[in-house]
Amino acid sequence: MVASIGLSFVLTLSGLEIILRCMPVSEALRGEPVNDAHPIYRFTPNRSVQWSKGWNFSLRNEIWINNYGFISDIDYDPTATSLLLAIIGDSFVEAAMVPYGQTAAGLLKSRVADTGRVYSFGASGAALSQYLAYAKYVGEEFQPAGLVIVIAGNDFDESLMKYRSYPGFHYFVDSTEHGLRLQRLDRSIPRWKDWVVSSAMGRYVVLNLEAGNVMERLTHRMAALFGKRRFVGNVDAEVERGRLEDSRLAVDAFLTQLPLMSRLTPDRILLVLDAPRPEIYSPDDLHAAQKSFFGQIRRYLMAQAAIKGFELIDLENVFVLDYQERGMKFEHRHDYHWNTNGHEVMAGAIRRSSVFQQMFVSTAGQSRDSMTTVR
Repeated sequence: MVASIGLSFVLTLSGLEIILRCMPVSEALRGEPVNDAHPIYRFTPNRSVQWSKGWNFSLRNEIWINNYGFISDIDYDPTATSLLLAIIGDSFVEAAMVPYGQTAAGLLKSRVADTGRVYSFGASGAALSQYLAYAKYVGEEFQPAGLVIVIAGNDFDESLMKYRSYPGFHYFVDSTEHGLRLQRLDRSIPRWKDWVVSSAMGRYVVLNLEAGNVMERLTHRMAALFGKRRFVGNVDAEVERGRLEDSRLAVDAFLTQLPLMSRLTPDRILLVLDAPRPEIYSPDDLHAAQKSFFGQIRRYLMAQAAIKGFELIDLENVFVLDYQERGMKFEHRHDYHWNTNGHEVMAGAIRRSSVFQQMFVSTAGQSRDSMTTVR
């Protein structure tokens, strides 16, 4: 009896594995180990990856992980001398759910193909602290003439190790002498992860069904069911005062360290701040969102960035104006990340920025060596 049940169980699992191998189950991006020899989080390079989302594969995309281990259809060349605009961010820049040519990076690359380059460096889960690590890495490896950093709602408190600690990323930790400093969490790859990525059923459960985020998604759905908007900007609408103060300290540390880390002066750095979505589609909801954690920390970032001389694009204004004109939303139906429209509108805003104009309009034909940098 026991043997019969066991055999039935094995046959069922084997059948499911065979069926799922015939379906567009998401493949793992396969983050590389992070350690002293390889201090920056990247993916296994030179791979074509099938990406999908949801139990029914409602979103699908074919992506390419390039020679440097980032999602991009182009390889990166550290020896090239044409002007380089680097874009740094989290899953919004990683943009696994959007064809590369329709992402902001892909659109901008096509725009400057004759005069320069656009490289993107993004990884899901990254925050302000990791952006600093990426800025340092990109500055040393590629010497960009301009830098764009895309900032989302969860990038503030999750920059501090006391609130989040994902292996492979850099986080702010308290230092009594020097304030907040960066600390790297090394990352190894346990054997069980190799088994998961080798199994279609394992990938389906972990990646498509997002088994690790069941409780978080259930909380979101219950809040929506009872009409309680507990989240603004994909983060808690209300947080304790200590968390808000810590987030302000993270903003201060980020803006202070960014020019030195990136080797660029503030006038060569563009900050792009996401809007509270979906609140932007309703004036009343948008007004109420200003009192939320995201609303408060957004205002603080904008004020401090202006004081320190950074250019900043507030996508709240950009998206609201575009939505009033065209009535098209900026995220996928079943995914919070920007859709192709969101990327297109953001790319347009970047093209109109002073950083972009200085690089590719005012200074057409110059090499990266002629641009102002901090050495």
